[in-house]
Amino acid sequence: MGDKNFLSRRCVLAGMAATLGGMAGIGFASSMSNKGVVADPVGIPRGLPEPPSDAMTYRTNPNSGDKVSLLGFGCMRYPVISGETSPRSPRIDENAALALVDYALAHGVNYFDTAWGYHGGASESFTGRALKRHPREKYFLATKMPSYLNPTLAQAKDIFFSQLKKCQVEYFDYYLLHTLSTVSNYQEIYEKEKVLDFLLEQKQQGRIRNLGWSFHGDKAMLEYVLARDVPWDFAMIQLNYHDLLYQYIPPPYRNQPSPAPAQWMFEKMVASGLPLIIMEPLLGGRLARLNKKSLNILQTVHPQSTAASWAFRYVGGLPNILTVLSGMTYMEHLQDNLRAYAPLQPLSEHETQVLRKALNAFVVADNIRCTTCGYCMPCPYGVDIPAVFRHHNDCLDDDMVPRDARKAEYAQARHAYLVRLARRVPELRTASHCIGCGKCVKLCPQFIDIPNEMIKIAKFLEDQRVET
Repeated sequence: MGDKNFLSRRCVLAGMAATLGGMAGIGFASSMSNKGVVADPVGIPRGLPEPPSDAMTYRTNPNSGDKVSLLGFGCMRYPVISGETSPRSPRIDENAALALVDYALAHGVNYFDTAWGYHGGASESFTGRALKRHPREKYFLATKMPSYLNPTLAQAKDIFFSQLKKCQVEYFDYYLLHTLSTVSNYQEIYEKEKVLDFLLEQKQQGRIRNLGWSFHGDKAMLEYVLARDVPWDFAMIQLNYHDLLYQYIPPPYRNQPSPAPAQWMFEKMVASGLPLIIMEPLLGGRLARLNKKSLNILQTVHPQSTAASWAFRYVGGLPNILTVLSGMTYMEHLQDNLRAYAPLQPLSEHETQVLRKALNAFVVADNIRCTTCGYCMPCPYGVDIPAVFRHHNDCLDDDMVPRDARKAEYAQARHAYLVRLARRVPELRTASHCIGCGKCVKLCPQFIDIPNEMIKIAKFLEDQRVET
């Protein structure tokens, strides 16, 4: 499609303490085997047409004039080599990943988002090698200063110049202050340590073309950063139809302020006028794995559209959106997302009401708001936190949680729950091995009280393992 103008802890160099997943949404699509639609192993209906190579929707960044593809490539979910148990492994399947990058570029995707910690530190280097094979003017490359490491100025300088070398570029098109969460953290790193001054100098020298930030904080943090006398060029926020249509308000988080509600945050960002990069359009893939009842509602309107495509179309039609990120592990994910944005057809009012109805059938009070980003990992006691939460949520979504021992189907449901858990999470990595040390709590961008949730899941699991 033609141009569419923009709408109204320390020890950095010693390695990462956690293997980080990306902020972008995960492109898993739901199984759609009902209504005669046949799904392939990764959940995309078979027989869909090849996405067009010349119909990508672009948005113009008013601050730079960049024509940016509405679909952005999140470089935190590359395919990994066979046998790896974590999708965040540094052992990237380079042949498969190169095929994805090349296909994306050939179909109009020109925004690639990586970061210091993605794939255990391997993403930047691989992304640099992959993109180096293409003309520099054909893509926009984004990476980030890892705020979560609390770098000193000297360390921040080492990180930045290492990133240029790893990515094999002379400049970054888009550079972010990664994961702004609290005012005190921002003040310590970017004001007291003067890391922001350094990054502004790099912008003046041409090594950064656009400077912005990604946000995972409370109201005070957002108001503080927007009030700074800094010429921000863009911002990255988490946005999806669940948080807006359901008007999700995060619960109180121990003794800390709750994260900013999505509707309030989005209104603030629209008023700021900053171009928006969107992460988590699928809420960690959960909006692409809807339950059967919700899928049936959507399929009454579009029988062969995936749940993921509805989520992308919704977010793409909102104001101030420059690009929407997706971490795409399989070619089928990439192709499905391309169909949503090549070209974009924003949801009609009727479709929005259908989506709201499907959401009402999907929302489950017991779900844990985990996006499987991996920021909480590694657990010092071996618990695979994202996998435990995903198993729990998926069983709730698929109505596979054994609930009433008096019912005839209870034994079957109990067996299915335990078998599914055994296949997904090794025994030594289940919730029962959490000792409540709390290390993960301050790392979670979704403000989940992880130890408390692990206690509840471990108790439930223990109950299921007891013969009734």
